[in-house]
Amino acid sequence: MPTITLVPMRQPTPSQLAELQRVCDEAPGYFMICEGKLAEPNQAAGWFDGHNLPPGYTEDDHFAFGIAVDGAIVGAATMLRGWKRPDQSIVALLLLAEKYQGQGIGRTAYGLLEDVIRGWPGMRSVRIGVNEPNAPAFPFWHKMGFRENGERHRVDKFVGDIIILEKPLP
Repeated sequence: MPTITLVPMRQPTPSQLAELQRVCDEAPGYFMICEGKLAEPNQAAGWFDGHNLPPGYTEDDHFAFGIAVDGAIVGAATMLRGWKRPDQSIVALLLLAEKYQGQGIGRTAYGLLEDVIRGWPGMRSVRIGVNEPNAPAFPFWHKMGFRENGERHRVDKFVGDIIILEKPLP
């Protein structure tokens, strides 16, 4: 069984950014379904430039990780602490290179992310947003315990509506 870990990347090194960009490049299906185009050449760098943070949030609220299998980065995840309410957070991205999908790596990585969230004081729930055309993602998130909460949002860069799912953290 491989060892799956999260590699914190608050201020990634150039080599870590290159690894995250490689993950984006090796997940063309996700970008085509969700954005209607392949990943931009600086896609991963955009996660760290501060311009993608919602108003009122700072880099102290934003967390990014490489997802490593036996030390090699094969995925990426980003989270925002206190999203919408102080007792709630959001997993904004959980992405694996396509050749690593369907092997249980995403399930384990999400469990590790949830452990991080549970370690933050006062967290009672976690949210995710799934692009409506990304049909394969819904069964995964349902298995992780998430349910649609009735919210839908339109975000310009995405092809379809973003469907919000939530999970209580008992």
